[in-house]
Amino acid sequence: MIAEAFGDTPELIDECARLVNAGIKRASCGLKVSYLAANERLPTVGQLTVVLDSLEAPVCIVALTSVTTCRFDEVTPAFAALEGEGDGTYAWWHREHVRFFQHEAAGLGVEFTDASELVLERFEKVFP
Repeated sequence: MIAEAFGDTPELIDECARLVNAGIKRASCGLKVSYLAANERLPTVGQLTVVLDSLEAPVCIVALTSVTTCRFDEVTPAFAALEGEGDGTYAWWHREHVRFFQHEAAGLGVEFTDASELVLERFEKVFP
């Protein structure tokens, strides 16, 4: 079991934790290069994750039901909708994830492009 927060600001972390706990956010994605840079294994189906808020307090637990990889420009509107953030449109998802991944990639010293490889995770809340 791991513990993690979704997002890069306290506000986003708290919003994502709220959405996961409410069952609205059922997916997330990350740059594959981030896992490689941190020497972390990719997530696996069945993995349990304690979702944290911005104060690192546990909010709920999710189980991964699917883990796939694809290029950023191959993410579908259906997957974007499962992320449950913003206004629910693919346009909103795309805009905000370009911002998020550009910032993350810059911190890793790499360039984010439409061809950047992502790790897509689908999950279900299992507790509480």
